[in-house]
Amino acid sequence: MKNFILPVALIAIQISCKTETKQETAKPETLENTIWVNAKYLETLERTKSPLQAKPFADTVMINFDAKADTASIVWNFHEGSSYSIKKGEKIQFFDAYEVKPKPEFEATLSNGVLKIGNSLFKKVDTTGFIEKKYWIGKYSTPNGDIELKYDGKISGVDSLATYYVWSDYVTTQTDIDLIDLYANSNKSTTYGYKFSGNEIIFYEFIWSEEGIIGKAGKEIFRWKKI
Repeated sequence: MKNFILPVALIAIQISCKTETKQETAKPETLENTIWVNAKYLETLERTKSPLQAKPFADTVMINFDAKADTASIVWNFHEGSSYSIKKGEKIQFFDAYEVKPKPEFEATLSNGVLKIGNSLFKKVDTTGFIEKKYWIGKYSTPNGDIELKYDGKISGVDSLATYYVWSDYVTTQTDIDLIDLYANSNKSTTYGYKFSGNEIIFYEFIWSEEGIIGKAGKEIFRWKKI
């Protein structure tokens, strides 16, 4: 048995050594032309498919770096933004783009695919329309025929619908359900509440008690089924 085990062990070591020599050196992490989203926001969205439930983590929600990563914009609650000049070194420093100050507004570190600012973590996404791309675009069967939702917000397949807009900003709107606007070719829109259920999206009448500010879900109106 010993004469058998020893050669096999030596072969395993040789294979291991060859594998290690073939491993490529990991590419350095970069910020150039990247978009980062609050990790807790993404985690909540993954679990619930609900921007409304992810709202508590939308305060500092998204960071966009330009092609050279020497400037960045930070999006607050999906409706406000601030611009910064970036200096990269041991730490990534954010300076106010419109005021000359000796110290940065804040600093960040980048490690293992995570951007950290203070106690907040951010993960990279591949597009600003990450909510629509991940959960909405695709083909559906509807009461009025099959339709397709596209990344650019357009709808094809049903003449009565032209575009759609998924709400992400719930700071000034009080609602008990997530919202979407469906636009007709006449550019008139209707706001619906919605919920995901398996491979279906359930749409509800949305009743405004104060237009654009306060509202609640009414009865179920229709369903779309992913195909």
